[in-house]
Amino acid sequence: MSISPQVEARIQEIVDSGHAVLFMKGGPAAPQCGFSAQVVQVLNRLLPEYQTFDVLSDSEVREGVKEFSDWPTIPQLYVGGEFMGGCDIVKEMYDSGELHDALGVERPALAPDQVAISISAEAEQILREAQQQQQAELHFGIDARFQPFLGFGPAAGSEVRVQVGDLTFLLDQDSAARARGASITVVQSEHGQRLDVDIPASGTAG
Repeated sequence: MSISPQVEARIQEIVDSGHAVLFMKGGPAAPQCGFSAQVVQVLNRLLPEYQTFDVLSDSEVREGVKEFSDWPTIPQLYVGGEFMGGCDIVKEMYDSGELHDALGVERPALAPDQVAISISAEAEQILREAQQQQQAELHFGIDARFQPFLGFGPAAGSEVRVQVGDLTFLLDQDSAARARGASITVVQSEHGQRLDVDIPASGTAG
């Protein structure tokens, strides 16, 4: 089935709506498929803002963009009007630095000993106990908006490993550059204890 001129024009308008445009299922705050979520995670490391289009909201665009790009699946990323690829290609481009170049973002290169993260004894105990329960790697991310993330999951193989006390944090290169001088502590809130991440470069606490 060939794409109609009307749908092709609509898709071109969406592609032209920003420097980085992602056709995905759902939105950045609530992706509706794992592959879309992975690409959002990569873009969040690099850009504070980018354009997205939820293909689940429009069946013509959902099917038409596959013809438009000659690519059979969603998500699809465009940068500067050029089709970059789907999930696997975007992740490969990120690891190689090609995506940084395409987006005009400097790619940091840090050795583990260049990343200084401090953690209180109380916070270290909480994370150590959680890791024992999860039986997974401990990830520390800081996106382009300086929003921190702590979670557990498998290693991708391209992360920076940073030893802090008895814990090993896995950080992508961009998070590692933002994490220098970060501190993790425990604070009391109205809901009880919670972990607090302070990132000096952002001037804010998480």
